[in-house]
Amino acid sequence: MTGIGASGRSIKPGTTAPYAANSKGGTDARLYQTIVTEMDRGASYYPAAAEALRAGGFPLRPFIAFRLPTLATLLTLLPAPMPRGMIFLLIAAVVALWTARLSEAFGSRTRLAIGAALILCGSVVAAQPGMILFHETWAALLIALSLALRRRDRWIGSVVAGLCAVLIRETAIAYVLAMGILALIDGKKREGAAWGAVIAVFAGYLLWHVGQVAAVTSAADPVSSGWNGMGGWTFFIAAMRLTTPLTLFPQWLSAILIPLALLGWISWRTPFALRTSLTLIGYAVMLMVFARPDNFYWGLLIAPLLLLGLMFVPAALTDLIVPFRRPALDSDAAARH
Repeated sequence: MTGIGASGRSIKPGTTAPYAANSKGGTDARLYQTIVTEMDRGASYYPAAAEALRAGGFPLRPFIAFRLPTLATLLTLLPAPMPRGMIFLLIAAVVALWTARLSEAFGSRTRLAIGAALILCGSVVAAQPGMILFHETWAALLIALSLALRRRDRWIGSVVAGLCAVLIRETAIAYVLAMGILALIDGKKREGAAWGAVIAVFAGYLLWHVGQVAAVTSAADPVSSGWNGMGGWTFFIAAMRLTTPLTLFPQWLSAILIPLALLGWISWRTPFALRTSLTLIGYAVMLMVFARPDNFYWGLLIAPLLLLGLMFVPAALTDLIVPFRRPALDSDAAARH
């Protein structure tokens, strides 16, 4: 499939961007491309989005059927090469900042190289040409950037990145809420207030969005079936396989590596790792409970960081095995005495 826009932004054949077709053959990628194309021609976002949704056979109600206008506006205002360049810069920033954070815990250059490679593997899907159209692509990199920037004494950059993420994709609000709650639990009242301000800005933006959607829709427009996929663990594994380089390998390998990556994250007991683990688990639950089969690309939200958990698996397995081995070792020691 090739989408051709007046700006020259297009989805090239052969990419592995998540194209999930509806009953009329419409895909999210084609929908987003159509909206940007119409805005390039001078249309306003909401009329263009409503027309594209109707033409593609998509529901228009409730308001969540419409993406926030932030990304489409950005893609329309910027020259064609710039958005993709921004994606590459975001990927580079995520890899660099996360490698710097890992260096604080691991001095080995070999381990740091492995960590950087795992982050890059998780982020590389975002570099495909068609992926600049997906709101999850930008939100995922901004969430990863936000986590890397957050420190106990410096959190403003983290809050700004979180704000950018939630203004592009509303599902990033789960991350913002978690960060705000954890800040308050840690006694960081100013940081908690900053995350609260992000929530307030988002709430105002969302209310405005609801009003704009209401102006271009009617009771005759089709209604979404809702977010009630209940796909469970199997769907979560499938979604993460499709949104990471694991799609290049056999399915059985994903069934092994993805749980191990989560185990690795959970086993790293630091405040920094706790925030990342909760983010991964939170979006995993969203995928398992709420996502429909065509929402598998929600996995993009945690794709940059998930595979990094594999780096911590050896230590996690050691922690699991040692308690079982200790009684046997103690028995052997007693027998020798």
